[in-house]
Amino acid sequence: MTTYEQLLALIATIPNGIEGRDRSIQWLTSAEVVGAARDHLGHVELFLAGPALRPRTKTLRSAIQHHSWHRTDGGALRANRLLFPPFGHFDQIAALIATELLREQADLDLRRAFAVTEPILELAIKRLELSEAALLGLAGELLLLEALVRRTDDAFVGQLVAAWDGWRRSARDLTWDGTGVEVKTTTRPTSSHIVQGTDQVEPALGDDTTPGEDRLLLLSVGLQLSTPSQNSFTVPQLTGRIAERLEATGNSGQVNDFLAHVAEYGAESGLGYRHATMAADAPFQAEFTPAFVRGYDMGDPAVQVIRRNDVVTHQHVDAGSLSFRIDLPATVSLGNPVDGLQRIADVILGEQP
Repeated sequence: MTTYEQLLALIATIPNGIEGRDRSIQWLTSAEVVGAARDHLGHVELFLAGPALRPRTKTLRSAIQHHSWHRTDGGALRANRLLFPPFGHFDQIAALIATELLREQADLDLRRAFAVTEPILELAIKRLELSEAALLGLAGELLLLEALVRRTDDAFVGQLVAAWDGWRRSARDLTWDGTGVEVKTTTRPTSSHIVQGTDQVEPALGDDTTPGEDRLLLLSVGLQLSTPSQNSFTVPQLTGRIAERLEATGNSGQVNDFLAHVAEYGAESGLGYRHATMAADAPFQAEFTPAFVRGYDMGDPAVQVIRRNDVVTHQHVDAGSLSFRIDLPATVSLGNPVDGLQRIADVILGEQP
């Protein structure tokens, strides 16, 4: 019986594919039913040779694809390809899933083995999706924070880093001088985002103890996976730049707190990026390139979204429990949204109208 450790070691040796659909599949047993490969960015995939599998759950139906693959030595390979979230290599998860499939004798009856292990596969994929969403969110928020501390005067760097609240469950990701900032990050080609409650799409109201917001900017960040380039970045790179800016401006005492907050971001989903020990880990080597960065003034009446007043009249509805998707156009009205990270940073800092 092939062990998890053996499969993990074998998967680690698989070379990256080249651009496109070309793959070098490493079969994990001589039966050539369960195999592993990598795409050109190094992301691991599992191949399950045979007829199309029919997962019971939506999670797996979206993660598995069936194709007829052309072999370089002639003939065709009909196989199911299990796709993992792209922001990391996830060799350990692939080895775990392959171990379970082989333990259930996938070499002899793949359909039965897949059906038996499907609950384990679904849990693994869901956990990866949560970590993927957290990494994407952290990347978007750090991208903004790095732009802010780079463009502000040295005297305000420490205050800006302290104003970042997105690492915990809070009313707003960042608040600065009356401007609330809610950051939403996506890999979609448009500003399409899930919103948790109307509080995320309208300025906060003040009370006797807490000042309200003069305006709310919803920062829509579109990121794409890329190869390293002048415009690309990684989460470790952004984290390091912000820490260096703190050091350079006499705020070295804040560095440990900032790094602790980064580590806490998404920890409940399994992310928990610890800069000192995890900067070289595969999931955090994902290179991102901004496709767009837009700052929407959510006080603009031309922004047509559900607001608090649309809900409060329904006394049997918990407004805080609402979750809905917003699809914001590239242009709402004149000057809205503000386009570009640097211009948005200047608006938040009050250096532009």
